[in-house]
Amino acid sequence: MASPSPASSTDRKIACNICRRRKTACDRKKPCALCEKSNFVCEYTISDRQPGLRAGYVSQLEKRLVELERRVAVVEERQPYDPFQAGSGPDHVANDHGFSPQHVASTTEDHTLSGSSIPSAPMQDGQQNPLPTPALSNPLPPTPKQVTFLDLQSYSVISEACEIWFRKYHRWFPILHQPSFTAVVLESGDLGISSGYGPVVQAIVAITLQHSKHEQMRDKLRQDWQDQISASVVTTAINVPTLNSIQGLLILSVLHYGEGASQRSSTLLALCRRIGDHLGLRHFLLNNNGLAATSPTALRRLPQFVNTIVEQEEKIRAYWMIEMLDHVAAIGARYTVGAALTPGNPLLPCSDSMWAFPEDVMNENHIRPYHYCSAFSLCVILATSELSGVHNFLLKPVMMQDFEQRDTWQSEAQRIDERLTMWRDEFVAAAYRLINAEYVHHDRPEMDPYIVLTNCVLNAAVITLLQQRVPCPSGIEQDVEPWAFASSRCIYAAENTAFKVRQMEEDELLICHPHLIFSIFVAARFYFVHSKALDANVPTNLHSLAFALHTCGKRWPLARTYERIIRIAVAEYRTPIAASTVPKEFFDLKLTTLEITDVLGEWVESVGHSLTMTDGLMPGLA
Repeated sequence: MASPSPASSTDRKIACNICRRRKTACDRKKPCALCEKSNFVCEYTISDRQPGLRAGYVSQLEKRLVELERRVAVVEERQPYDPFQAGSGPDHVANDHGFSPQHVASTTEDHTLSGSSIPSAPMQDGQQNPLPTPALSNPLPPTPKQVTFLDLQSYSVISEACEIWFRKYHRWFPILHQPSFTAVVLESGDLGISSGYGPVVQAIVAITLQHSKHEQMRDKLRQDWQDQISASVVTTAINVPTLNSIQGLLILSVLHYGEGASQRSSTLLALCRRIGDHLGLRHFLLNNNGLAATSPTALRRLPQFVNTIVEQEEKIRAYWMIEMLDHVAAIGARYTVGAALTPGNPLLPCSDSMWAFPEDVMNENHIRPYHYCSAFSLCVILATSELSGVHNFLLKPVMMQDFEQRDTWQSEAQRIDERLTMWRDEFVAAAYRLINAEYVHHDRPEMDPYIVLTNCVLNAAVITLLQQRVPCPSGIEQDVEPWAFASSRCIYAAENTAFKVRQMEEDELLICHPHLIFSIFVAARFYFVHSKALDANVPTNLHSLAFALHTCGKRWPLARTYERIIRIAVAEYRTPIAASTVPKEFFDLKLTTLEITDVLGEWVESVGHSLTMTDGLMPGLA
């Protein structure tokens, strides 16, 4: 009897390898329609994992059930939980705070949070300031699975949150030294209470609450907890302005940006900048031997790093993270962004491999200097040097109807674009040197989060610089004749972004840098409006960008908002702009994407949610 085909086999529930990489629908035949049409080798990857529970899983659940019943009984009796009764042996010895560093309750293989607990904020006098439980309009009845006050300082919840942070988020937000943080907060059981890491721990818990599988961790409750944590961290930062306060604020700023609260994110960054000035973070960046590290040719002469302790390196990273986020979040702003560039030859963040070493290894003389830096540093150079040129250019008023002003504008825009192109060439060369030095053993080194982010931010800058000179769709006033150079450069940038996101795996999109979402939407908006102006079919690349937004939206609300705008616009692709439900500003490329973000967000909240859209392929993209 012939073996069953991939479509009929009981263990075949996945697409073929080609369709999985291309993120297209697969009919699960052998060969499938796509592979047969394109003459590809159609192969399926069969998982060796056998169905059923793993060995010992039931006994683990039984032990955990006994432990949970013990803790519930303690709560009901209003007595402090005694970790000595949780188990036996040296691994269960409690520390001075009543927690056992080895006692980590993990309910799933993904180490998801088992509750919504958060640590207390450190006060100036060293006393503990427990965070109050957020008030809910409809409080839930107390049950064994209800979030309790005991969970607020649970070692298991905090340790799981930190594990998730360093596994999922640290790669694109490397402001913390993992070995030092782990040794102080987790291994010692301090939980940030006396070490000063309290604001950082709170912020980490806030950003990882999204991964909680607790039955009572509803969206409303999670949002209440995040608001409470944010208020506590801000209060602590104002009262006790320290480096740890800045780190906590930075984590919360990127959380709010990903949720679509750009104003809150900007406010936290402004507070970070003010505290950084108070602490003198710029002092640790100065090295007067040479020209500025943020000049257009900085990639050719990256600074040779000196020996610095962990605290100094964290100050360097905190300073540059503030600058990078401030400039990247303001692509297309028509106002002055950030502060003047740091003079001299400031130190950039060290390499990723160096940042993973313990402090004693980092201080060894034979380890440094390195002749290359990190991918984070490459993004810093782009944000603080090249994006400022785009910002300053957009600030200049121009009357496009005036031939001389238009000619001057085009000449300067072309010079800036040539500079960006030169920078892209240097970035590609620097990225390859970095990959060969740092990621030689990685399977996908070119997909480092900051290499991807830098590439896409650069594309967004090109589109923002030139998009107002491309053809306008019917219904939008065309001031002057379109500029063919602008159209070709914007198309290239949008295609480059689409190509990059197609290379990203689903797991990489699920936990991507939130600022990558904006660059994806800039490219998607240009693709759509430009195609409508030419009365052409919607380009297939738009599907890749919309799919990327859809995947990112499983984690970040900002991506869900952008995806909904694109889907509704495509559904009304043949509808005249005057009759479209999408705001007219969306179709006017004389307005930058940043300028219309608030308008689009308000529209989605008031109108967009009431419009029913189907999942799957968007109309016109089949």
